[in-house]
Amino acid sequence: MQTTVNHYRSISEFYKYICDTPFNEAFRWARHSSVENDYSFSRTRSFEEATELLKNGWSDMAEKLTQKLKVQATPEVQRQMQTVIGVAGFQPIVPLYLAGVPTSMVSRQFRPVKQKVVNITKLFNYSAGVDTEEIIEQSVMTMRIVKKLEAQGLRVNLSIALGTTAGDTEIVGKIQIKGANEKLNVSKLAFPMVHPSMLRRLYFRYIEVEPHVTSRFTSGYGRPISYDRMQKLLPNEVVLPAQFTCNPDDIQTLEQLKASF
Repeated sequence: MQTTVNHYRSISEFYKYICDTPFNEAFRWARHSSVENDYSFSRTRSFEEATELLKNGWSDMAEKLTQKLKVQATPEVQRQMQTVIGVAGFQPIVPLYLAGVPTSMVSRQFRPVKQKVVNITKLFNYSAGVDTEEIIEQSVMTMRIVKKLEAQGLRVNLSIALGTTAGDTEIVGKIQIKGANEKLNVSKLAFPMVHPSMLRRLYFRYIEVEPHVTSRFTSGYGRPISYDRMQKLLPNEVVLPAQFTCNPDDIQTLEQLKASF
């Protein structure tokens, strides 16, 4: 089995890759679904419209998601008071001061508390039979889980991933859509997490340009890699299935989240 796992550190990095990379050998003369899919299937009228939504956000859906999510501000970075010795402060260390040591003053400063970073990846292997409302609900649950973990002092890197296989080849594309130091930006996340064109135009274009793709993918773009296999291919991630039913309100700890799937 030949396996390729590509990690894109941001939406802009993924955008640049799919727009600047030429079609691979398998798809050079094949049908390009990223371009030819119709509106009823992709909910965009062109590949260019889809990339614009990816870059600029999907404001209509962002409003809908915000109402469902009832977004609250991400907690501020936790800080604690620490004693610091330096050239300035409110109290001298007398022996050091008398010895002429420059760093002889005591002060107190707030410094950030180091917080654990969690990598969460939501799978995006939705079949044609999954409607937009179902994808919306999955996205809302995912964002609620992120909010719950960050309210507990964790920091979350949130990604989406597609895994597809054909013959003896596996292709995975993972895109980080939220960094650990970023707040939950619904406007930015609405398109990659919900819009059918994220899969049916942009991820299809990813398959059309990825150099390791074989001709076996030109008929149907492969089939989804199983959830268990994706967990093995992304060993440092908490992998959320494309469709799941856990209640975010029941998730109190990271360990509970991991045990839910």
